[in-house]
Amino acid sequence: MKTTSRFIPGMGRPHPVENGVNWHPTLGVPFLPGSSVKGVVRAWAESYNKVDEKTITRIFGPKELEKSAGSVIFFDALPTRHVRLAMDIMTPHHSNYYQGKTKNPHEWETPNPIPFLAVDEGQTFVFAIAPRRLQDQEDLVQVEHWLKEALETMGAGAKTAVGYGRFKKP
Repeated sequence: MKTTSRFIPGMGRPHPVENGVNWHPTLGVPFLPGSSVKGVVRAWAESYNKVDEKTITRIFGPKELEKSAGSVIFFDALPTRHVRLAMDIMTPHHSNYYQGKTKNPHEWETPNPIPFLAVDEGQTFVFAIAPRRLQDQEDLVQVEHWLKEALETMGAGAKTAVGYGRFKKP
């Protein structure tokens, strides 16, 4: 899948500058962990496709368990070539309010520009899934369809509400 907008995997994870990209520990490239891919697809299936709970549990595993196994294995999404990064800036205008230092936002607060890195649009990532057992192969067709829809519609990573993290099939 190819990014159609900027993509920020891992912005909410601990990082020295508090707003970093998720770097693969071995390959040193931005990546989306398999658990995040699984979460995006599960959210899509539950929220937008209204799939019954029995099917959800079979494919993704029970929701109560933090590390649960379903019929499909979700691998890390990795770039297919060198990744072009882009510099971006978010500018919170009411930092004191968001940090709980004031009860209400005030017009006189100074905006605080915060630079961060993002994967630029037009970058190709490979998303891989596999059946847990031989008899689970039928679920792959459905999950592949959900994965494509979820990445095109909801997106993945940080700032999806403002259009980041969208993908399309090249």
